[in-house]
Amino acid sequence: MKPETKRLRALLIDDTPVNLQVLTAALAADFNVQLATSGAVGLALAAKAPPDLILLDVMMPEMDGFEVCRRLKADPVLQTIPVIFLTALSAGASESVGLTLGADDYITKPINLEIAKLRIHNLMEREALRKEVSAQRDELQQALGSLERTSGLLQEARQRELEVGRSIQRSLLQGQTPQGLEGASISVFSAPSQVVDGDFHDIRRLNANCFEILVGDVMGKGVPAALIGAGVRTAYYQVLADLMSSGRWQAAPARPAQIVNQLHLLLTTRLTELACFVTLALYRVDLMTRTLCYVNAGHTPGLLKRAAQTGAVTLTGDNLPIGVEPAEVYAEQSVAIGPGDILALFSDGVTETRNEQGEQFGMQRLTALMARANIATDAALPDTVDAIIQSIQQFGAGQQVADDQTLLLVGLTPKARRNAAYET
Repeated sequence: MKPETKRLRALLIDDTPVNLQVLTAALAADFNVQLATSGAVGLALAAKAPPDLILLDVMMPEMDGFEVCRRLKADPVLQTIPVIFLTALSAGASESVGLTLGADDYITKPINLEIAKLRIHNLMEREALRKEVSAQRDELQQALGSLERTSGLLQEARQRELEVGRSIQRSLLQGQTPQGLEGASISVFSAPSQVVDGDFHDIRRLNANCFEILVGDVMGKGVPAALIGAGVRTAYYQVLADLMSSGRWQAAPARPAQIVNQLHLLLTTRLTELACFVTLALYRVDLMTRTLCYVNAGHTPGLLKRAAQTGAVTLTGDNLPIGVEPAEVYAEQSVAIGPGDILALFSDGVTETRNEQGEQFGMQRLTALMARANIATDAALPDTVDAIIQSIQQFGAGQQVADDQTLLLVGLTPKARRNAAYET
């Protein structure tokens, strides 16, 4: 029997009871919640038992949130605890002060429960990744200190670092298939070239009839590429939260082009500083209107196998990757879809697999495999993934895998079918 997972603890510091009630409701499912109605009481509780998260009101009598934050960040024991400010001030009036003090995020008043949950979830996901990376760094430093005894220990530590990184990637960087999709089945294959990889994907259910899939590939390999991929996924969540908080989401969900252009504005400067770029594509499947809308930012084109046709349609895009051209404007395209159609999304590691003669597997072979695909039974979609991957592996038999490989198939079925996902 697996040991019970320790629940995280959150400390709420706010002098307004109604705010404490709303935030307790937002956190109760995932946290043990502790309440403080003043800055002094909050500091005392944090010193007695450091929490995993602090939500801190800015405007409080006697000691405001800024002063509480200063004292938290000055304490070696408490300074790494994530802090989210609760504020009714304008962003311009408080953001620069809070960020200077070390705040991690803001939730504005009046508090929107759904947006608060999303921001808290995103922050804790980043914090979990930071702790894992810090633990890996500590392990690697210990291994380096033992290098003079044996070089084999360094190699072992490096392999362990990669294995731990792969575990992190599976749990934090790769999306889980959402439940409750009516009329769609999803199957995923993912294999790194160096234990951890720069491929990433996210599958997000917008409602019972609509979901979107983000796929991407970071330039480079290994741990740095995986961390950048994590940052892109986190930025995607942040864009969704910002668009939801703008109020326009309630009227109609933001279009894929709007989301990708916001990602571009958020990420391009940072990626340029890292001398890196990211290819990605965002696909939105609307089963009610039977449309597929997508934006392709330099990623490998998708393939759409229609039930009524023998071939497969290539879903091309003309936009550059994220992080290449600051002035780039990303355009959205739309195609009709229907029951029996299959959408294939993949990274370039799939088509660029080489055989002994140096020949690439290529789009033509993949398109031919897709042309024969069908989803007449529940098992057909994962079986199709199996068949495609086996063909690629047989083609490149004996050759080292040079790039990360991700293949994701979406089948549109007349009724809900089981979802499947597997990784190697």
